Amino acid sequence: MKLCYSCFTKYGDEFYVCPKCGHPDITGPEEPIYLAPGTILGKRYIVGEAIGAGGFGIIYKAWDSKFENIVALKEFFPSRLIRRAQGKKEISLINEKSKEEFGYRKARFLAEARTMAQYGSNKIIPNVFEFFEENGTAYIVMELLIGTTLKEYLKSQQGKVDQDFALMVTEEIGYALKALHKDGVIHRDVAPDNIYICSGKELRLKLLDFGAAKLVDKTDDVIDIVLKPGYSPYEQYDSTNNIGPWTDVYALGATLYQMLTGVVPEEASDRKKEDKVLPPHILDANIPESLSNLVMKAISLEIHMRYKNVDELLKSIKAYMNGKKIRSIKAEIFRKRVKRIAGIAAACAILGVLAFFLKKNFEKKREVEYLDKAELTVWSCAEKGSNEDIAMQDILAQFKESYPDISFKYSCYPEDEYYEKLKTAAEKNKLPDVFESTGVSDSVLKKSRSIKTVLKSDQAKECLFLDQYSNYYDDYKQIPLGIIVPMAYVITNGVTSVDYSEEYFKTVTDLASKEEIAVDEEYGKLIKKNYGSWSWADKEDFMDNEENTVAILISTTMGMNEVRETLTNYQKQYVFPDSDKIYCDFTYEWSLGNGNKNENKAADRFLSWMLGNVYQTTLMIGRASDGQIPVNKASYLAKCEVKAYEPLASEKIYNKYVFEK
Repeated sequence: MKLCYSCFTKYGDEFYVCPKCGHPDITGPEEPIYLAPGTILGKRYIVGEAIGAGGFGIIYKAWDSKFENIVALKEFFPSRLIRRAQGKKEISLINEKSKEEFGYRKARFLAEARTMAQYGSNKIIPNVFEFFEENGTAYIVMELLIGTTLKEYLKSQQGKVDQDFALMVTEEIGYALKALHKDGVIHRDVAPDNIYICSGKELRLKLLDFGAAKLVDKTDDVIDIVLKPGYSPYEQYDSTNNIGPWTDVYALGATLYQMLTGVVPEEASDRKKEDKVLPPHILDANIPESLSNLVMKAISLEIHMRYKNVDELLKSIKAYMNGKKIRSIKAEIFRKRVKRIAGIAAACAILGVLAFFLKKNFEKKREVEYLDKAELTVWSCAEKGSNEDIAMQDILAQFKESYPDISFKYSCYPEDEYYEKLKTAAEKNKLPDVFESTGVSDSVLKKSRSIKTVLKSDQAKECLFLDQYSNYYDDYKQIPLGIIVPMAYVITNGVTSVDYSEEYFKTVTDLASKEEIAVDEEYGKLIKKNYGSWSWADKEDFMDNEENTVAILISTTMGMNEVRETLTNYQKQYVFPDSDKIYCDFTYEWSLGNGNKNENKAADRFLSWMLGNVYQTTLMIGRASDGQIPVNKASYLAKCEVKAYEPLASEKIYNKYVFEK
């Protein structure tokens, strides 16, 4: 009797093909390094034909003799590190130098199996039944999939599919990614060749290949740079520190782009130099502009302009399908220009770890004084679900860990609602216990409570600039958490570039004539204080990518994100004037309401706590980073580790900061 190594049916010796599936006899392995058909692994799996192979593994059909069904068996086989003699089961290292890398990669292979096995109930992720080590290597046993990859399917459809099918695929894979991200797993290799369309009565999709995944396993201390041109975002090219859910968002967005247009987006590293990726509705007039805007946001080069997680992308898809208009990135930039937006995130993961140790350090140093039970009302001016909102919730949770008898009633409101709500609360003498007060009216501040206790706290003493508080504020009704620093932005590459290599310049006119300098009038008063005048070229002359007429913009740190977003095709050099005094502004003020004794005491403590390095690092460097600079010294210096802010790190610079009303 013979055994068909494709369908595992037994048939008579007189047949040369399997009478059931029509597959010819398989008498030996297709490649010398493959396991021979009929090999038994794990005392129960009969190896069949090889159905796939790559640089790190070989996939076989196999018969599970215990449960009598066909499975897929994936063998860990990094071909550049190991070899196998034909007809043998055991592997051997190519050389002794490969031992360490082989051990590391095998551990990751098994970690991949453990990760996938956790998601057996998820219909989009292939079931893993077992994993084990044998023959000097490792194996994963999983469900056998019958069908085709999305990549092959697209080829059969002349490169693209209709909108409904494309959105369905995106949603289904999105839900699988959402489950992974919830547990800290980042796939890092989402692309049409790793999305499988199963054949059958019902359309089923599977997300394949977790070999590149960033796992939560201990073996994941070091992550390889894994790239798939067109689908990998820019952060995957040079660093693993900034890998997160947004990384998979880009890859899924690139897949959606291809499904709609039939075009693979240009490689991210090339886009960074000059972005030539056209919005889908430009490539195909049948694609609605709102859907095109959704896709372009998903594949934004800048992380802070991308959907920060898959859930945001899925909500946007639902909104689009319900007829809601989706704004373009440019429209969002314009709308948020005067708001705090998520920005420099290059060091978020590192600084997240820093925040953890800073928190531990702070807990050792904080006052041990007991706080009586109280519920604090806290209001902030932020979009619900924004990075700032999430950061604020983190801070509240951290404070509650230290003071379990304090609870919070936290609310955030968009800017157009916030000031009206504060005004109404002040009129009723019901201001929140702690509230953001940047730009509020005098009538609101008049009803607030003095912050003198906060200004005398240990945390305030950790701050660099609060010794100038009384020069800036008329009373003691607001405490600033950040500062705005003037800055010059210089284009050093391109048609209007300035050939300038020194670190600092003494005056603006050292660089160019007044006609060649643009000024950010939003910060005109501050600029005028530092430079003597602010009536030169218009800021738009600097920001216009196509018709730049100036190479220098005088602005502040708050303009950093806008410059980075708009001038993606240019190198920018951030420089600073070397003068005797550098006039800066305090910003991001907070104030106190009037509650009972316990509430006031807890509110004072919480607002003091917000001056500490834990809060400042979390909000102004980590989750919701923007051009505001922390007042806390440790956080200030940590922010200056981000390359764009390096010119501010020198003590000879920040000791010149002057704050005046």
